[in-house]
Amino acid sequence: MIRVGFTRLISSHVRPFVLVPLENVVLLNFTKIGQLGTTTCNSIAPLNLAKKNVIGISSTFSRYFCQQIHTHQTETVENKPEVEKARFKFDVQALILQGQLSEAFNLLTENVTLNNGHNFIEFIKVSEDVESMKWGLKVCNLLILSGIQPSANILSNLLFLCNKVDPKQSIKLFSSIEKHNIKVNERIFSRLTYTVAKTKSEHLAQQMVQLLKKGVDFKPTFQSCGAIVYCLNNAEDAVWMMDYMLKNGFMLDANCYNCFLSACSSTETNARVYGEKVYSQLLNSPFKSKLQTINIVLQMFAKQGNINKSIGIFHSIQQPDLILWSCIIGLCAKYGEPNKSIELYDQMIANNITPDEITFTNILSAISNLGPNALK
Repeated sequence: MIRVGFTRLISSHVRPFVLVPLENVVLLNFTKIGQLGTTTCNSIAPLNLAKKNVIGISSTFSRYFCQQIHTHQTETVENKPEVEKARFKFDVQALILQGQLSEAFNLLTENVTLNNGHNFIEFIKVSEDVESMKWGLKVCNLLILSGIQPSANILSNLLFLCNKVDPKQSIKLFSSIEKHNIKVNERIFSRLTYTVAKTKSEHLAQQMVQLLKKGVDFKPTFQSCGAIVYCLNNAEDAVWMMDYMLKNGFMLDANCYNCFLSACSSTETNARVYGEKVYSQLLNSPFKSKLQTINIVLQMFAKQGNINKSIGIFHSIQQPDLILWSCIIGLCAKYGEPNKSIELYDQMIANNITPDEITFTNILSAISNLGPNALK
């Protein structure tokens, strides 16, 4: 227990060092209030002065204040470690408030601990500027080089800062996380999937899939999974994510199916197998007749080299709109069935569908593919 002569200490020493009116400054969050003129506290916990409109506060005062606490201790041996923690925390916060990040970092290098690293990043994350981000990354590297594994809170706060300032730095930070085998918890995973959404990084999305394949001890949110799926172009990973989301009880929406189908739209050997699997799952969903999704289905099978499958699916649709007519005409022209394009165009006109510029472009492409005798 520490007993400090509160009235005497404040009245004698605060005014020369504080650059704001005394009534606007709160230095300590005391857990207990003792008799008039003294304050009794179990621990020293400086408040977050960044939220109190503080113009500036001298780190000299913080050191002096902590020295005064030492001189007024009645039980010094038991409380010294807590006072030292408070002194360091207050010194770092004061320097950061003054924008002296280099000096704050130098102070940290003198006493590298997990708790001190956490305090440093906790103080700078609210700034949301490039300079703060750079020093935050330096702190993380300092901890790792010192043999200290950064905590989940440190990494989460640093990823939050990087995502606000420069999301590409989050990708580099994840590489460091993987290199040093640091465990990824739910908060870190959520920050990283936000990075995926902001950067549209297919590589990071694939890394997130591999992380899930290895196994995690939490259930990702639908939003996190959706961000990953949106950036995947690999059929195998996309279908794995589809199975993973279904297994975890997520209700897939139309956007998910669109992403799965798009990822399978390639000539890869296994793309047909995965595409068929996604299409089968789609037929059991409420989105099987959604025109935008059908459009992607037609493109997927055509790109896989199965244009006849696309034509068959198109003919099974009741009252296709102009977009679907234009789509199938263009696909037939592009993937080796120009005669079928002309036939479908005639059917469209017979069904009183008025062609637009895209339709005309597609039918002209089909005629061009037929050669010089096409119009005879």
